[in-house]
Amino acid sequence: MSKRVKKTEPSAKPEPQRRSRRTQPAAEDSGDESGADSDASGGGQSDLHIGNGVAHNFGDYRDGAITHIKLKNFVTYDRMEVTPGPHMNMIIGPNGTGKSTIVCAIALGLGGRPSLLGRAKDISEFVKHGHERGSIEITLASRGAELKIRRDIVREGNRTTWKINGRAATFGEVQKTTRQLSVQVDNLCQFLPQDRVVEFSKMSAQELLKETQKAVGREDLLALQTELTDLRQKERQTMSELQRTEQDVDALRKQNDVLERDVQRWQARQAAESELRVLTALVPVVRYMDAKAEHDRAKEARKQAHNHYTQVKNEVSAGVEEEIERLEAKIARGESRRRQAQDSLGASERESRQRVSRLERFDTRQRDLSAELQDIGKQAQRRREQISKLRSEIAQLEAAHPEEKPQEGDSRELMQMASELNKQKLALRNELIELQDSQKALMRSNRQLNADMASNERQLRDLDNVAMRRRETLRRFNEDTVRALEWLEQNRSMFSQHVFAPVCLEASVSNARMANLVETIVSAGSLKMFVTQCDKDYHTFTREVNDKLRLRVDVVHYPRPLDSFRPPVSRDEAKKLGFDGYALDFIDAPAPVLAALCTRDSIHEVPIAAGSVDNERIEAGAHFKEYIADGTRFAVSRGRYGSRSATVTTSRVRADARLLSAGGETDEVRATRDRLRQEIDAIRGRLDESENKMKKLGKREEKVRDSHRSLEMREDELRQERQRISRELASWERQKVHIDTRRAQLKSAVAEERRDGEGGSRAQAERRRIEQQLRENARERAAAVNELASSVEDMAALVHELAKAGLAGQHDAQQLNQLRSDAERHREAIEDAKQAFEQAAEAFNEAKQLAKQCLDETRRVTEGLSDDERETVRQAQAERRTMTLDELEVELATCRQRLSMAANSGLSVRIMEQYEERKQRLVRMEADVGELERALRQARKKKLRLRERWERPLAEMIAKIGAKFSQMFDQIGCMGEISLMRAGDGIVTAAADNDGAGDEPRAEEPRDDQDYGNWGVEIRVAFRKSEALQVLDNHRQSGGERAVSTILYLQSMQHMVAAPFRVVDEINQGMDQNNERMIHEIVVGTACQRGSSQYFLITPKLLPDLNYHPMMKVLCIFNGEWQPTTLNFARYITDARRWPAVH
Repeated sequence: MSKRVKKTEPSAKPEPQRRSRRTQPAAEDSGDESGADSDASGGGQSDLHIGNGVAHNFGDYRDGAITHIKLKNFVTYDRMEVTPGPHMNMIIGPNGTGKSTIVCAIALGLGGRPSLLGRAKDISEFVKHGHERGSIEITLASRGAELKIRRDIVREGNRTTWKINGRAATFGEVQKTTRQLSVQVDNLCQFLPQDRVVEFSKMSAQELLKETQKAVGREDLLALQTELTDLRQKERQTMSELQRTEQDVDALRKQNDVLERDVQRWQARQAAESELRVLTALVPVVRYMDAKAEHDRAKEARKQAHNHYTQVKNEVSAGVEEEIERLEAKIARGESRRRQAQDSLGASERESRQRVSRLERFDTRQRDLSAELQDIGKQAQRRREQISKLRSEIAQLEAAHPEEKPQEGDSRELMQMASELNKQKLALRNELIELQDSQKALMRSNRQLNADMASNERQLRDLDNVAMRRRETLRRFNEDTVRALEWLEQNRSMFSQHVFAPVCLEASVSNARMANLVETIVSAGSLKMFVTQCDKDYHTFTREVNDKLRLRVDVVHYPRPLDSFRPPVSRDEAKKLGFDGYALDFIDAPAPVLAALCTRDSIHEVPIAAGSVDNERIEAGAHFKEYIADGTRFAVSRGRYGSRSATVTTSRVRADARLLSAGGETDEVRATRDRLRQEIDAIRGRLDESENKMKKLGKREEKVRDSHRSLEMREDELRQERQRISRELASWERQKVHIDTRRAQLKSAVAEERRDGEGGSRAQAERRRIEQQLRENARERAAAVNELASSVEDMAALVHELAKAGLAGQHDAQQLNQLRSDAERHREAIEDAKQAFEQAAEAFNEAKQLAKQCLDETRRVTEGLSDDERETVRQAQAERRTMTLDELEVELATCRQRLSMAANSGLSVRIMEQYEERKQRLVRMEADVGELERALRQARKKKLRLRERWERPLAEMIAKIGAKFSQMFDQIGCMGEISLMRAGDGIVTAAADNDGAGDEPRAEEPRDDQDYGNWGVEIRVAFRKSEALQVLDNHRQSGGERAVSTILYLQSMQHMVAAPFRVVDEINQGMDQNNERMIHEIVVGTACQRGSSQYFLITPKLLPDLNYHPMMKVLCIFNGEWQPTTLNFARYITDARRWPAVH
């Protein structure tokens, strides 16, 4: 009977309920645990003792190999002990039993950090759930004895303590101990945990080279590589410094060559400067002689000026001053009398002007009174004319003005009619507003309906655009795939045959009910892959897209034709079992795309059914590994041993297809399209209904507007009639007021005329008053004329006296001016004589000061001269005795001009200093060049020696590994090679100098391969005969191909590794059976050899009929809640210990 297990995939997977176990009380946390308890009823074990039944010779273990592992409260284990063999140790057990936990324990127990496992960040996370403390104890072989390293882990505080052979130790001491035993748990070439298998193919060539050197125990080669890298860096720095120094030497030498010519001109200038110093010293001497002669002349001139000033000063006369004083006093007295007369004349003039003003006022008053008298006679005549005019005007106004006032009744009637019209207009206006509001509401509704219809039509167009919808869906899942597709569409000319777009765009499902079922079978990666039809296009695509654009997309080329894929049973037989067909039958796509899906996802082998099927009959037939029925996916696996019973795992199919649809359209899409069309039809009906309402409202609005216009016309007529009546009333009222005003004016004028006709009228009284005022004004005017005549006579006498006094003063002033002019001329003569004397004295002082300055300058110049220079100056003075100072200064200026021209050419004393400084710098820099060249030669010689010590053994090591690698790939029918990749830094180094010394390294040929830090190991593989070798990376090869390459590379080093043990965890996952069987043969063959290091291979399964070597040790782990209840582990272990070891 086949065993049937159903397994669902809930959204949140609960932690499984573990079967309770009977455990023996644990000892203290010193690492001592008791043996395993037996469970007679076949219950689970809390203590696992694995591999303890086979005895090994302790001498077979290399130093650093693991002889014993003991765990307590670690991850999945309560307690566990394992005794591995010295050679090949294969640890097997189902998933979840704790195989990888042993790998974690080895890494963490030997000083590894949690991060290198890729599982957890903190060490406390490795303590078993529900416990506060855990421990790892690993026993290593060390010089014929055992070395125990224990790590205790405390969950609280994430703490760890270490012990070595029971003695407390530090983490540093543990690391030092493991390094001495060549244990490298952080090296992927030695220690490859399950969660870091994928990282091996991600390693760069440089990292792989370093890890390989460490794995084979050639730390000396890695140290040489590091030293060579540093030495090359130092060499580049020295070369750069040497180049800069040589450039500086050349520049400095050229500068000094230019300075040497300047130095020659400078020396010629020195002679000219000597002549200049002589002339410069001679000039003050000549200048002093001239200043001394000028001093003597100025002294004589000062003496003569002093004598002249004394003589002129003594000629002054005292009589002239007395006469001037007398005339000044006389003139002052006459001026006083003149001012008095002038004041009296001014007073008389002011009084006369006042009398003239008074006389003018009398004349003005007489004219005013006469005019008033004449006006009284004219006023009566004007009043009679006004009365006549008013009577005539009143008669005309009364004739034009009706007696009766116009009637107001018509106006009140018109106002009532206008009020009624306003009420009607207001009602029409309110109705018009209501109509307009209704129209606006309909327009808003229409706009919304139109927007809804446009949105629905746009959604319909989007639904019709299947390719665009699929592409946008694909973009949400993988942007790189869409970018690669866009590149492909622009560059199809680069390919010899058609390259198919991602499968989800090329394929569709003909039956909508099957879309989600098909997408459950086809993996997401397959839906996004590109399909090429030849190797050339495959390599072109990977080169351009994967390598250059660095896009993470899948591209495949499967040469197998579609018609070569055969289903397990015929379609008729599948339909008899209840299936609708195979997944291949429901996919519409080009043949190469279907062939790729058959290769990747076996769509030709997976039958599907929308309804239920006979599950027991299907499982009994053993034809299908997988099938889908009634919304459930069934995975059938059969045991490889014993009765090969079937185990069925179930899971729910995908609810909806994300990337595939029937003809590009699902039921949901069709339902959406129908709903949108119905909504559009409904909107159109509402729009038509709204249009009819708008027309009715428009007609009603036009009628209302016509009625409103009629009312407005009638209202205008009433308004004009009211205005006419108002104008007539206003005109009648204005005429009446005008007549009344004129009648009042006439009445007043007649009354005034009547009063004037009566005796003693006011006009006669006014006339008499004015005549009396005229007589009084005439008398006062006559008196004012007499007073003015008397004032004029007084003013004439004062003018005569003032003229007489002016003539006398004028004569005295003329005499005074003449005396003053004579005295001024005498004072000017004295001042001139005094000024001449002062100027002569000043000139004498200046000449004296100049002579003193020249004498001081001569002394200063001559004191600074040597005896020879003084003699040269005396000779020059004798030679130039007849030369004037100007001639000497001309000669000096000429000499200075010559030197100035030299100075303008840039010559200075700094040139000589620079010349000497640069000569000294050249000597020092040439010495530096020599030192740098010697240092560079020494560095290159040392580099050559180090390179020979490093490159030859490194190349031999890589060649040996490569030979093994190629041999192993040949065994599995594939190709593989390993090469040492040399890198350059862009600097081509010339041959090294030899300096004639004996036994020097060979000369270095010019080449660019000395970037030693970037040397690496390049792995190139090809898994198909028609395929060229390609570099192993994380993109080109599949997961299984990367796993095969990884394990074979590790096995290629097995005969060379210095590490005491190696660990590889579940490397066979992803391999097909053929590769897995061949890899097993290779691993066993390389690991089970005398002298080979200890090897741990962890796997959850093994194929049947594998080769097992006598030096292998197979460690089976039985741990978990699924253990059979009938198996007595205690008896099994006891029996296993009695069996002899296999050799």
